[in-house]
Amino acid sequence: MARINWNEPRFDSGALEEISEVIRDSYVNEGPKTCELEEMIRNYLGVKYVVLTTSATAALFLALKADAVIRGLEDFEVIVPDMTMIATANAVSWAGGTPIFVDVEIARGTIDASKIEVAISNKTAAIVPVHTLGRSAEMERIMDVAIRNNLTVIEDAAGALGSKNGEKFLGTIGKVGCFSLQSNKIVTCGQGGIIVTDDDKYYEMIRRLRDFGRLSNKEFLHEIEGYNLKFNDLSAALALSQFKGIERRKAMLVEQWKFYAERLVNVDEVKFPVVDLNKGEVPIWVDVLVEDRDELIDYLKSFDVHCRACWPSVHRNPAYRQDSVVGGRGVGGSDELVEFRFEGADYFADNCVWLPNGPAIDVEQMSFVCEKIEEFYSSPKEVKFEKIHEDSRGAIHLAEGLLKGGKEFTFLEVKKGAARGGCVHDKDEYMVIVSGAIRYICGDSEEVLRVGDSRMIPAGKAHAFIGIEDAIVSEWGITSGEKKMDVKDSEMRAMVDRVNEGR
Repeated sequence: MARINWNEPRFDSGALEEISEVIRDSYVNEGPKTCELEEMIRNYLGVKYVVLTTSATAALFLALKADAVIRGLEDFEVIVPDMTMIATANAVSWAGGTPIFVDVEIARGTIDASKIEVAISNKTAAIVPVHTLGRSAEMERIMDVAIRNNLTVIEDAAGALGSKNGEKFLGTIGKVGCFSLQSNKIVTCGQGGIIVTDDDKYYEMIRRLRDFGRLSNKEFLHEIEGYNLKFNDLSAALALSQFKGIERRKAMLVEQWKFYAERLVNVDEVKFPVVDLNKGEVPIWVDVLVEDRDELIDYLKSFDVHCRACWPSVHRNPAYRQDSVVGGRGVGGSDELVEFRFEGADYFADNCVWLPNGPAIDVEQMSFVCEKIEEFYSSPKEVKFEKIHEDSRGAIHLAEGLLKGGKEFTFLEVKKGAARGGCVHDKDEYMVIVSGAIRYICGDSEEVLRVGDSRMIPAGKAHAFIGIEDAIVSEWGITSGEKKMDVKDSEMRAMVDRVNEGR
């Protein structure tokens, strides 16, 4: 079997004809082809206005910036889901706002609408629901929250062009909708963004911000400061050639998703996020939640099958590093701090993989991918046991392959009088005393544990072990990779250091 790439575009003779026309006319800047594409999109989506720009990130930025200018906002917050490409948060930052992350539903990977209101403060200006890979956010509930709290809804439909929520296209429900024309989207020109709205004021402001503060390039007096984020006719021609066949492309993506879902239905380790095909949702990519995700990716790669792991949850990126919502002050903007974690987003980030799909892949290739996935999960796993660290407190051994889902057993030696710990995990972990005895400190509680005693170490609580006698503690439930994301509790860490220094 030849190399199978994750997702690639394909272009036909119609694309060459459209581009050749632009080259023959020598009008490669924003011109008639851009207008033609905008009009085609406007008619297809049933919206009043369409504006093309350089990328979906630029589209979101322009929409958010227009909202801030129109409403006279400077210091503001915008609610975004924690499971999305980082571009969603970047656009908020570019526009001068602060992104406030809200967890997603594990079943679909879209923003958990039940958690939005608790993240609203007196600075909240907008909500940016992301229609993840064509799956609709819970728009009826989101619009209700937005109306009651005077918030603007700007839809991130980057991966949802042509996808519907019943009668309405995604991206046409809120004040403004934004789509992507990037290389692995349903319609592509390499890079590009689409902005749609029915609002006259937002349309004019977006158009001015996109083009140096003017409505058209025939104006030479600029009413406001703006940016150079215009489109071009070469890109428009390429996108136009594909947009004419968007219904055929939608049908292809739906059939590919159904092929994978039907073929892998009996593989217990593979779960598909819920896609509502009856409501018109179009799964632009085939994302699945799997056990042993990274090992599966490596296994498929050994057969020249190239998949991709999902984005990291946004709060794990150094640029936006945080462990609980910052900005949740309670409903109505009270000063009461409300804290919750990002379990759904982290679950997607740790377990989601995108399988090969798109116009460059055929049924034979998809069948081969499924065959190798079935083979991977039916094969016995190798158990690995290795020493990964040793110091005066004792050694640490790691056992891999004993548990499903890439989880590991860690065996910690804790010498008499020595201390380990001071970390805070993102997820619950479990431990048992294999030999000896320890003082177990977790948050504000402390107890003595002996051979056979076990405990759950709750997420969000700092913990430590101090050896009463030479002991071995086994931990399991999270991976060493996940532990690298741990936050250090300064007080608990200082206590551990004092114990070890006094030995």
